[in-house]
Amino acid sequence: MSSVNKVLSNLVTSLNLDKRLKEHTLMNLWPTLIGEPFSSRSRPLFIDFEGNMVIAVSDASVAQELSLMKSQVLKRLRVAGKGLSVNINGIRFDLKHFHKTEMQTVIAGESGQVDAYKKYPSKEDLESITLTTEDHAQILALKNRLDGADKDHPAVNDRIIALYEKELRSRKWIEQNVSTLCANCGMPSPILYGPQRLCNTCFFASQVRPRIESGSI
Repeated sequence: MSSVNKVLSNLVTSLNLDKRLKEHTLMNLWPTLIGEPFSSRSRPLFIDFEGNMVIAVSDASVAQELSLMKSQVLKRLRVAGKGLSVNINGIRFDLKHFHKTEMQTVIAGESGQVDAYKKYPSKEDLESITLTTEDHAQILALKNRLDGADKDHPAVNDRIIALYEKELRSRKWIEQNVSTLCANCGMPSPILYGPQRLCNTCFFASQVRPRIESGSI
């Protein structure tokens, strides 16, 4: 029974990693999808359990302007998300954590709440990672899904594929070089925030208040 449990545990971990990888790829695509002036005044934090992308905004006026673009923004996110098998049902705005995301490492470090091990892969580190045949098959499958979902924007599709491959290489590098694990999701993370020792995604998910208080579209 223990061997079966171990196999199931490994499967769940693998599925969670795959989901997180695709979600990170979609969130990293936000600047490309939204463009300026909003890309420099807003930043995705995480995707909640209801399928809403939580966006930190610099001020209320940005949230208001993005709200007026609701249909257009959601259409772009859903098209990109479809190719990644990530369902986006809405957008939530958070007014408290935009500047915090920029200063989080410094503040946490000064308060002693962040793990001292801070190491992220460089461009050279990522290029040193060898992708397996299975990895290349995943990338090809993603390209086929994207082409099937939206053939009219090949440049965006190429950007998604490039981001996905970068996230895949980053994940492999972190798995090989980082031993600190998030206490919530169990995934390796170079930086752990707060006394709960959480990764970036889990930390902001624990900090952002319910949808009714932080705003949504």
